[in-house]
Amino acid sequence: MATVQKKQLSDAALENLESQIPEMAAAATRLAYYRAVAAGHTVVTVEQDRIVATHADGQVEVLVESRPRRKVQKGQVLTVRKIDGRA
Repeated sequence: MATVQKKQLSDAALENLESQIPEMAAAATRLAYYRAVAAGHTVVTVEQDRIVATHADGQVEVLVESRPRRKVQKGQVLTVRKIDGRA
């Protein structure tokens, strides 16, 4: 039976590959958005401080004004309250 040698990546090669992850993730997200709209689906996104639905025909509908994000300091403890039995 033949043995397969595993090639070890150098630290530089590994860092190079890891640095590409954010760009690849952004491209995949954009592609998923365009595919969903092209397939005739409504896509819900956040734009500035609004949650909007983009329909396949190009119509943009504001669903709700969202609240500003909560600024959290490093080490700050947050408590999550349950609503209707869900966390």
